[in-house]
Amino acid sequence: FEWDEVWTNIKQVHLGKYLLAVGLYYLSFWFRGLRWRMIAKTANIGGENGKNVPGTLALSGIILMGWFTNSVAFLRLGDAYRGWALAKEAKSNFPSSLGTVLAERVQDMAAVLILVLIAATWLTIEGDSKVPGWVVFAAFVLVGSLVLGLIVMRMAGDQISRRLPDRFGSAFINFQRGTLNSFSGRAIPPQLALGIIGWILEIARFYFVADALGVDISFGIIMFAALANAMLTTIPTPGGFGFVEGGLTGLLILFGRTDSEAISLVAVDRTISWLSVVLFGGILFVVWHAVKARKATASSSTPAE
Repeated sequence: FEWDEVWTNIKQVHLGKYLLAVGLYYLSFWFRGLRWRMIAKTANIGGENGKNVPGTLALSGIILMGWFTNSVAFLRLGDAYRGWALAKEAKSNFPSSLGTVLAERVQDMAAVLILVLIAATWLTIEGDSKVPGWVVFAAFVLVGSLVLGLIVMRMAGDQISRRLPDRFGSAFINFQRGTLNSFSGRAIPPQLALGIIGWILEIARFYFVADALGVDISFGIIMFAALANAMLTTIPTPGGFGFVEGGLTGLLILFGRTDSEAISLVAVDRTISWLSVVLFGGILFVVWHAVKARKATASSSTPAE
């Protein structure tokens, strides 16, 4: 690798286009927050019709803090954090709230599969014979595994709960209800549409990062690379570290980018999709919990009338 060339590429990044990529990426959190709010209300988290579910902005912030946790911890603990935070804010139980996070993941992978198939079709029409089958296969496997899990949960959930100790059995039942109740025939299309918008904004982020670096790359490849990035982040290392960088660099080289172009593009993109999440998500995490702790202290110190 020509590391001097990589550093030269990074130093010449167009700041305006880079900031546009950052803005589009963080705009996607609002759409994800809106979708999560719809899912939580559908599942009746926080009372009938989700009356205690926080607003879209608050849920967007919780998602960012969850992604921050995933970016610094193993085993995707940020997903558990999101379930805990929703339960606390909506005055609900943790297993049911965690079920809405799983439901959101199922819809996310369904949206990714749809967009991966569109990207593969796009590349085929463009005449690119290097469409990596592993990305399409991985998308099908992820969606298939999640759907199979939902089917098993619906058909054998009661039997599973009875085999568990009482405490864990009741928690599993709440988790099952939170997950399965998140899916409603009428609610799924708008929720799926919001998920697709969120991923399109992530694809736009990758496009403007490439444009900021002056890397000439087709939009079909941009779509494929951005979605492969999303699937690689599901690997339970902090932020998918190691797997995202290696996999995405190899994919871009497969599509004909030079080594230095591929490394430059991945490095700059990761400053947004990983490092900025650690920075801004970490700041929000500290401020959010400091404010909550101060309110709790003030409430406990208020004398009863």
